[in-house]
Amino acid sequence: MISMHIGVSGDFDAAGSQLEQATASLAATDQRQIDAVWFQPNDPFASAYIHLAWCRLGRGDLAGAEAELARAARRAEQLSFPQGPFSLAFVRAMESWMRAEAGQLDRALVIAADLIDDGERHGLDMWTLYGATWQAFVGALAALSTENPDPATLAGHIATLTTLLDTLRTFGLNLYSTLYDAILARVLIAAGQPDRARARLDTALQLAEDTGMHFYDAELLRLRAHTDTDPDARHADIGAALKLARRQGATLFELRAALDDFDLRGQPARAALVDAASRIPATSALPELARVQASLSKDAPRI
Repeated sequence: MISMHIGVSGDFDAAGSQLEQATASLAATDQRQIDAVWFQPNDPFASAYIHLAWCRLGRGDLAGAEAELARAARRAEQLSFPQGPFSLAFVRAMESWMRAEAGQLDRALVIAADLIDDGERHGLDMWTLYGATWQAFVGALAALSTENPDPATLAGHIATLTTLLDTLRTFGLNLYSTLYDAILARVLIAAGQPDRARARLDTALQLAEDTGMHFYDAELLRLRAHTDTDPDARHADIGAALKLARRQGATLFELRAALDDFDLRGQPARAALVDAASRIPATSALPELARVQASLSKDAPRI
């Protein structure tokens, strides 16, 4: 679908609008008409709901993303092999990613394990590989969440993630892969290897440029700022991330960049942070909102 391509290219607002229209029109379509022209293993209904979930998450609506994935799972469970199991595996892959983005790492690991089981049970080797990949990348994020990550542990994660990502690239499995570069870069930064992290992020940005896959560019730019010690250079990348995320309608990424800008510059970045946070649903369970409250409270003027 065109709207799915727009989502991968990074226009969250346009993709979300088109996917909402597409899912509404699909609901009124006779299934026999779809079966006559659709020969892919992934079901078009489920795929549309899955990509709409990603658009909602990118705009900071975690509950909305959860609802769309639930719709996709219900749809997949109604279908026979191969579309049913294949589409349900796609749901699990997206949910593992979504839970990782929301900081729900334990849930992300459980879902990745379920994805591996699904792939093995139904002979879907691609999804078995993606499940193992997500297990490894989420495991690395879990290591980063500890107060003082062990250097030897980080080194092991770096080696594993590099091998997995290079394997995906060898087989031409590039779709969504720039987010893996981002996670690997985070581990490299935590391990005190900013130059390697920057090289990895530049590689991802170049891949995005070559393929038109710009959905994660704002995060790549934001993370690249953490590889530079010069405040002006850091501010340039954070500013570019803010501008791009705002243009794409990726409010979650805009908020993350605004938090980094506030950490870097303080009061001059306060208005942009408050504005970005105001466009995230107040009931959202995203951890970034708690960070906003803590940051603004800490920086509040004392009377």
